[in-house]
Amino acid sequence: MRKFLLGCTASAALLGGAAHAGGMPEPVMEPEVVEAATSSSSGGVIVPLLLLLVIAAAVASSGGDEPQVSDRRLKTDVQWTGMAPNGLPLYRFRYRGSKAVFEGVMAQDVANLRPDALVRGEGGLMAVDYGRLGLQMKRVA
Repeated sequence: MRKFLLGCTASAALLGGAAHAGGMPEPVMEPEVVEAATSSSSGGVIVPLLLLLVIAAAVASSGGDEPQVSDRRLKTDVQWTGMAPNGLPLYRFRYRGSKAVFEGVMAQDVANLRPDALVRGEGGLMAVDYGRLGLQMKRVA
């Protein structure tokens, strides 16, 4: 075993020594400089502003036949207020980032009871066709 270790050491010295004793220099890799990607503060603001514009447009056209963005994930301060004549639960809520209070349905309830009145948008967000339900979303405060 001792001869084996000495042989390995001698081989390593000969192979490694040839490169250092006037042979080819050992290759040196230059460190790669990686710049950290910085995010601008406007990138974090643009998406919520666009979402608010979509919500505002939906609310502004709530008297029309356009489906209203009504996904539970976009709402806060949700309180159950009763049942609509068609059997759907009614809620009071605010859209995230808005102080206005509305009364209407949740898209998730509509998906279970009246999927024909549901529209799926980008990112899986759901909107409700209130006209098909015989209801209107109301701004109450």
